[in-house]
Amino acid sequence: MLATIPLNVEICAVTKGKTIDEVAFLLEKYPKIKAIAENRWPDCVAKFEQFKNYQKHFIGHLQSNKVRKVVPLVDVIQSVDSFALLEKINEVALSFDKKIAVMLQVNIAKDDAKEGLAPLEVAKIVEQYLQAGLKNVRLVGLMTIGAQVEMQQRAIYFAEFKNLFDQINKRYFAEAPLPYLSMGMSEDYEVAIAAGATMVRLGRVLFES
Repeated sequence: MLATIPLNVEICAVTKGKTIDEVAFLLEKYPKIKAIAENRWPDCVAKFEQFKNYQKHFIGHLQSNKVRKVVPLVDVIQSVDSFALLEKINEVALSFDKKIAVMLQVNIAKDDAKEGLAPLEVAKIVEQYLQAGLKNVRLVGLMTIGAQVEMQQRAIYFAEFKNLFDQINKRYFAEAPLPYLSMGMSEDYEVAIAAGATMVRLGRVLFES
């Protein structure tokens, strides 16, 4: 299955609900995978301690009061949805003498059931980030979760998200573009890759292959 994923697209293995043995087997089977992800902080503890040589991502909704628990465990937080949360992550990362990579989660489909920034809010957050000079967080990209709609409509949303990503890079990061456009999961990763994803978050399709 991974042979169909271009070499320039990174795979973030979502290990939600899987045992350490199941994750170890997967990572041995697919040496291309260099990143693993969880969406709840209690599940990060044992797994992320076990797989220290992998880049560790947090992809779930992050409440401010959980930041101090998550920051010591991870390298990347993909689900930042406010400037206040970005400031909190920076503050906590500073207290741990650690630098955290972050992505802004965008609700590109404007789906009430999904978390994330409205597309029109992204530029404002980027400007606040650049003006604040936060030393312990580094913005590396944008992330979205596909809406539960027909695949043809998902393709449209992914194309819109790629366009937003390109606009942000051209306007604010022309000299050093943000590398990560994280979109696409097990059911729609091929559509996301076709639209320009540079990272896909895969769980079920990996463990069932």
